[in-house]
Amino acid sequence: MVSENLAKVRENHYFSKDLLNEWLLENYKNFGKILNIKQFIGGQSNPTFFITSESGNELILRKKPPGKLLPSAHAVEREYKIQKALMNSYVPCPKMFALCEDSTIIGTPFYIMEFIKGKVIESILEVEDKKHRKRIFLQMVKMLGELHNINYKEVGLNDFGRSGNYAERQISRWEKQWHLSKQRELPEIDLIIKWLNKNIPNKFDSSIVHGDYRLGNLIYDLNEVSIKAVLDWELSTIGDPLADFGYMLYPYYLPVGERHGLKGCNLVEENLPTVNEIIETYCKVRKIKFFDPNFYVVLSMFRSVAILEGVYSRYVNGNESSPNAKDIGNDVVPLAKATYNLIL
Repeated sequence: MVSENLAKVRENHYFSKDLLNEWLLENYKNFGKILNIKQFIGGQSNPTFFITSESGNELILRKKPPGKLLPSAHAVEREYKIQKALMNSYVPCPKMFALCEDSTIIGTPFYIMEFIKGKVIESILEVEDKKHRKRIFLQMVKMLGELHNINYKEVGLNDFGRSGNYAERQISRWEKQWHLSKQRELPEIDLIIKWLNKNIPNKFDSSIVHGDYRLGNLIYDLNEVSIKAVLDWELSTIGDPLADFGYMLYPYYLPVGERHGLKGCNLVEENLPTVNEIIETYCKVRKIKFFDPNFYVVLSMFRSVAILEGVYSRYVNGNESSPNAKDIGNDVVPLAKATYNLIL
């Protein structure tokens, strides 16, 4: 139920309902006058709100958080652009209604989009009916392959990112983000960065990269056991598609109990696909050869360390997007150590 994931708008994310009403009247007239605004619980990046109107309409609003932000972070404009570009593709996204880049309306840029009903699954182990688990997971894998098969130039995303030197740019970007936001010294990080720079693949394709592709960013229809929407495109760009694959896969390298980890699970008993099954499924959709995902798993886990430290840093600075941002800081060290273990 959506109501279980909603709460009163947090004090540091409050904005004027009257100013938003005026903007909606000019930019989305069919919505009507705002009745209620609630904030989604969870989500550590762009604050997200569920808005209802007096006439019974519903929409989702996503905005940049308040306060000082890291360079290139929280790009709601990019989220809006790519989801609009994918509107008629095989990859389902919410319908985009309008983008506002004027910070005087609610304090930061924002966009509004369709509300889609369905189930968000944070961990595959949450699915109580085990017989559906493998199907749900492999549907996620197949959808990722379909995303990477899209010709980004044909959907108008020629200027959405640079296609060359993707891994080098990612390593550099997240190294900088780490140093800008770090709240502690972790010697493993320098060793991970050094390993990544020494092991960059020689060749890669260029495609749309979601940047945060995981179960928790998909909406499922559990009655049909199908994907209704792919969400949270903030980190999307043009680059190496296997970076998405490594990120999707990395729960298999984290112990059960740590950030949706699956390491140590009895995969047969839990009805989960093996890593090889996941790779084979993806390769079949993409029509590519079997590959070793290790570099991309390490890159994705390192990136997550930098992102989570940024979340914790925003908590320290008082502009966090979620009430559990403080607890996120506790995940950084175990994740860094798990990443380091992959390069030993």
